[in-house]
Amino acid sequence: MADIAVTFHPALAILLLGMKAKTSPYCSVWQAVEDAKVKLRRDARREALLAKSHLVRKDGAYQLWSTPKGEFWVPENNTNILAILLAQQEDTIYGDARTGGARTGDIVLDGGAHIGVYVKTALDAGAEKIVAIEPSPDALECLRRNFRNEIEAGKVVVYPKGIWDEEKRLIFYQNGNGAAGDSFLVQSAGATPITNIPVTTIDKIVKELGLPRVDLIKADIKEAGTRMILGAEQTIRASHPRMVISTEEEPEDPAAIRAAIMRIAPNYHFRAGPCLFGQDQIRNDTLFFE
Repeated sequence: MADIAVTFHPALAILLLGMKAKTSPYCSVWQAVEDAKVKLRRDARREALLAKSHLVRKDGAYQLWSTPKGEFWVPENNTNILAILLAQQEDTIYGDARTGGARTGDIVLDGGAHIGVYVKTALDAGAEKIVAIEPSPDALECLRRNFRNEIEAGKVVVYPKGIWDEEKRLIFYQNGNGAAGDSFLVQSAGATPITNIPVTTIDKIVKELGLPRVDLIKADIKEAGTRMILGAEQTIRASHPRMVISTEEEPEDPAAIRAAIMRIAPNYHFRAGPCLFGQDQIRNDTLFFE
């Protein structure tokens, strides 16, 4: 009977399994039950997007897909990850103008820009300039193809490095999943390592590009969130940007990220995003700072 109930209402699985799950300090089992509707909604949107998307053409290791949200070049044959990312945007995973996301006239730093789904979201919101920061060679090629006109116009700046707390070169692990799971810190089974990929700090990016301010930092940088904050102290103090940071995967530590930000600027207002259950863990999807 329990199996049947879980099939029809996945939130019940969280009640049955969540008591033994590792939990974020900003989540509870009951919150995860309430937020189960978030995942169900995104799954429905992903399926709807997939049903209305089709392959336009191939070019070596890259494919151009037509979707209800526009055309996108993606690495390899991975429309599922594209649909997932677009569904997240429909669900305003990184907020909107009212809830800490991109606003008209913003200068945005998009950390872990991947192929640019959030770049498009920020452009559609009226952002003045987006710095798309991405270390993956495959994702970078797609970024440049997806925003050729905006790059030429100076509205999008592609910055081909990873975000860290110092300047150096690191091994970068291509973990598959259309470059969406690549990381400097996590090496999945079968990952392809790439040596000598450059990383830098937010403060150095802002200085190098001569940005007059930063209004928003969005970061989905695969377990390097705390390092990013340590390398952004000058920018945080000078601009007090809104920040939204993905914390859906280990070893990203929501408490450490919050502590690092509050040490620099204790007047930030903090809000935790949805609590989602998966892989025997309950974790915040995102953290918001305004």
